[in-house]
Amino acid sequence: MKIGETAIKKPGIVLIFTGIIIIISMISAINVEMISGIDSFFAKENKAYQNYKIYEKNFQRVTGAIFILLKGDDVISYESFEYMLKLGEEIEKIEGVEKVTSPASILEESIGYIPSDEMLLKDLSDRFFTDLIPKPTLAMLMIEVLPAEAKKQEEIAKNIETKIRSIEAPSGFTIEITGSPVLGYQIKSEIMESLRTTMMTSILLMILFLVVTFSGVVRKKVTTLLPLLISVSAVIITYGLMPVFGIPLSEHTNGALPMLIGLSIEYAVQIQNRFEEEIRKHGVDEALKLSISRTGRALSLAFLTTAIGFLSMLSAGVPAMSWFGIISTIGLLIALILSLTFLPAILKLIEGRRVERKEIEKIPKLEKGLSIISNLTANRPFGILVFAIFICGFGFYVSPMIELETNYNKYIPQELPAIQKFRELEEIAGGQTIYTLVLETNGVDTKIIKEADGLAEFISKSVTSVYSHQSPKSLVDSYGSLEKIPEGYLSKFISGSTIAVHLYSTANGYEEFKRTMESIEKSAKFYGWDGEIFITGQPVLYSEIGTIMIESQTKMTFVAYLTILILLLGIYKSIRKSIVPLIAITTVIGIMNTVMFLSGVKQTMVSIALNSIVLGLGIDFSIMITERYFEERQKVSEIEAVRRAIEKTGKATTTSALAMIGGFGSLMTSTFPIMRDFGFLALVAISFSLLAAFTVVPAFLMITEKVTRKLGLRITSIK
Repeated sequence: MKIGETAIKKPGIVLIFTGIIIIISMISAINVEMISGIDSFFAKENKAYQNYKIYEKNFQRVTGAIFILLKGDDVISYESFEYMLKLGEEIEKIEGVEKVTSPASILEESIGYIPSDEMLLKDLSDRFFTDLIPKPTLAMLMIEVLPAEAKKQEEIAKNIETKIRSIEAPSGFTIEITGSPVLGYQIKSEIMESLRTTMMTSILLMILFLVVTFSGVVRKKVTTLLPLLISVSAVIITYGLMPVFGIPLSEHTNGALPMLIGLSIEYAVQIQNRFEEEIRKHGVDEALKLSISRTGRALSLAFLTTAIGFLSMLSAGVPAMSWFGIISTIGLLIALILSLTFLPAILKLIEGRRVERKEIEKIPKLEKGLSIISNLTANRPFGILVFAIFICGFGFYVSPMIELETNYNKYIPQELPAIQKFRELEEIAGGQTIYTLVLETNGVDTKIIKEADGLAEFISKSVTSVYSHQSPKSLVDSYGSLEKIPEGYLSKFISGSTIAVHLYSTANGYEEFKRTMESIEKSAKFYGWDGEIFITGQPVLYSEIGTIMIESQTKMTFVAYLTILILLLGIYKSIRKSIVPLIAITTVIGIMNTVMFLSGVKQTMVSIALNSIVLGLGIDFSIMITERYFEERQKVSEIEAVRRAIEKTGKATTTSALAMIGGFGSLMTSTFPIMRDFGFLALVAISFSLLAAFTVVPAFLMITEKVTRKLGLRITSIK
């Protein structure tokens, strides 16, 4: 390859140029945007998402609020109401805060003062403030934030926290804050902390892996960690390209970088491994040329299949998954380029002209293990294939039984202060299982409000999982008329000519979310309403996420299978050679489903991409074994060909698999549950991909060869 020849002829220039690129990338990485939240799960044209955004815009005072929790032995007192009023007035001075609603502010707005008679306060609280004072030990202030980008809202939340600390609370009271903006900046801080942890773990695992398995391959111990240098450099450049391509750092993409440490190290390992083999027979320049030319083609093919796996994630149309796929593909491409240029340049400068010839140390334990596997595979091909079919069938049978985790709040660290308070707020407010029925009207009046309440009442009685409802009628009944209802309360239900009715449900999990939504739609349609109507709310979004997950997994897997099959057919011009690697990976997918079912690991927005990722990554192992089997089969019997294919290709393949396992395994140290589960499943998948390459692939090749031979003999005898 010409790109490699340049590195050999002018190594100094390559090193300087690469160094400059790395420095520029480190500077660029400062501009990487961080985001969090559910928005990245949906394409902009998604109807359920559009409806939710319409509701969020029109009823923003509810959905975009920040909540302050005032806790004490008894929050219904003149002292606490005075504090809430003062705190609200000070917070309203903060830029970006539209309004603060509290029991104290509503009293001030309604009657002009706060009664000093605590019995009267208790009576008013029981009648009007059950939402904001759900129990005697807790009162809530709801802060309405003006429309702004998430970053601006998070700045507002930080300013509110500062303001809270500056105002002394009454003795015996504690103040806590939560809400989406607060949760947002805490998640972003955790993203960086998680990235540091997983990156460090990945690097340490790679050092361990190289010292244990690769130090016996290289002649000079100083070059043992060169593949890690290439891998880290590729990740730095990839990180620097993220703001260039407009890809943010999120709960999902932060896992791609430490993963790349393990995945991209494979290219450098293969190049350097071949160099150490060739240097025993040739000079430095010739050894480098042969390493690049003889290994480069295979690595390019490996990159293509891996890229297909990752880029198939774009077919889902989900921004978060598209970013993950693009980052991974870019990182691997950069790693391949650096392995063909930066690594040879370093080796050229280190080796110079004089070469110390040293025999490569053996790894007897690994060779012994490969020998055992090769003998088992060669002697029990039929049993292996039967077991593979069984486990594959069982895996696909239990696949629909694997639960989906669609609740975004379960994807993020559960120890975050804001998420703990958020859960407390959910319990107080009836949880996230609140469906909102948005009703269009020609104009809101008492009659229309009564009709909306009638619809909600009908749904509550018709749908078994809906146990209660809330509509503006209860406020009209409490305050006597529509005009007397404070704006802070009314905005929860009415926006212009639109009415929102909230339905409280016991639904929990994707299946129940979906069934309840469908039942509400049927009941509403049966009841009838003179105007447009749509259902929204968190459970509707969670239901939509589940649907997206199921459809996306099917689409991504199909795209990856089809594209890889076309690629292999184009290369091999043989159906048998092309489907062998896919059979092994199909077995692994079945095993993954079995592991998820038995371990109780739920399917997430990230784990659904594993099928296509494993197709791209694990297929390399199978291709290497297939290639070597046919090469050896020209010289020896089928049984001996299997033994040689596994034993001679096994060490390099195992080395590559260990690197991948280390990269994915590092994700298990992430503080994000979604990444921990992904790391665990990927580790299992790569491990079994390696095992399937050593067992299922040779077994299939042996059996199909025997069947073909028998059929050929039978046809000959008939003739």
